[in-house]
Amino acid sequence: MRGLLPSLSYPFSAVETRSGGPFAGVPGTGTERGYVDHHVHFMASVAAGLSVDVTTSTSLVELLDRLREGIDVSGRSGGGAAAGSGAPCAGSKLAWVRAWGYDEALMAERRHPTRWDLDRVCASRGATDVPLVVHHRSGHVAVLNSAALRRLGRGDHPDGVVFDGHEILAGVPRLDVATLTSAAASLSRKWASAGITAFVDATHTNGPEELDLMARWCATGVVVQDVSMMVSVERLGDVPPFATVLGDPNAPGPARLSVGPVKLMPRPGRLDGLRQAIVEAHERGFPAAVHVVDVETLAVTLEAFAKSPPPTGLADRLEHNALSLPEQVPAIAASKARVVVNPGFLATRRTKYERELGDVERGWLIRMRSLLEAGVDLRAGSDSPVSAADPEQIIGCAISHPFTPGESLDPASARRLLSW
Repeated sequence: MRGLLPSLSYPFSAVETRSGGPFAGVPGTGTERGYVDHHVHFMASVAAGLSVDVTTSTSLVELLDRLREGIDVSGRSGGGAAAGSGAPCAGSKLAWVRAWGYDEALMAERRHPTRWDLDRVCASRGATDVPLVVHHRSGHVAVLNSAALRRLGRGDHPDGVVFDGHEILAGVPRLDVATLTSAAASLSRKWASAGITAFVDATHTNGPEELDLMARWCATGVVVQDVSMMVSVERLGDVPPFATVLGDPNAPGPARLSVGPVKLMPRPGRLDGLRQAIVEAHERGFPAAVHVVDVETLAVTLEAFAKSPPPTGLADRLEHNALSLPEQVPAIAASKARVVVNPGFLATRRTKYERELGDVERGWLIRMRSLLEAGVDLRAGSDSPVSAADPEQIIGCAISHPFTPGESLDPASARRLLSW
């Protein structure tokens, strides 16, 4: 993967940590010139910052109260909401209100809100015609009120809870470019202050439009990190070849963007198409980066990797590898795939893991040391906005695994997770 970006072009002498001092990498860990976050969703992170923040909600009542605070009768953000939650949308006559960050597993009722819950919130603010969409912290679920469903031609949806409904959510108007650009610049500099000088965008819907926007942001200094951007398997005919550097690769100042692997998002229980998608990616000259959060998907992916090796000189990727059996570790190593884990989840999702996983399953969770000892090429990412793009949190969690201390890493190895 190091070959994706010829060099890290951010002016490192100007990188400062959140404490205000210059970034100090640790010699011998590959982070001397800054950290690499190997798995983020940059546009989603920008959008989350422009949304009503409901991440701290511990009950449905608290969630709905937070939404009520974020809505006024014009459909724009209330005084207590994140600025821009009702920000202008391209081509939209009435601003949509967006909220982000709830997790039903962390709420007392242990259920998703429904369209009817959201309708009551809007009615209480005299805003029954305002479209409202509330995104789950995972990014894989969204809840829409009746006004939003009608706008999208889905007025007959039973409860407004949409799982992996990208084809539905694609109809939600995008925030206008000026709003996105301003927020992107702020987020990029926030990440730079934490020492992040490069990141891999792992969004599975990326296509030519997203590449073009990111290229412009990198070229004009809106985004100051170097970026590798994964692409959708459905858009391979529309994007440049793998590892293409967009813009001037020799430019000394602006950050650079390169075309990354094909991102694949298999759905649990619907894995038939995964094997063929991996073959297609390889035939097109791309490595595959597969979203893997359970042992069944991991097994199918490893089988597919074994039958369809990546193009010569390239390596596939396993994204998250949340759960893996002890007997799967040798097969992971044999695949030569890069594994990108999310140690920060051990902090941000600890309560959820304690509630939803048994003792045995927690022993399979977010392996690190066992993978390194097996010779696996291991790196880490935040999965922002699911978890904060915070290198020190990632390193701290990698050093101290709360469920399986034997999977913890020494400090130098933990930092290497954030190197190229």
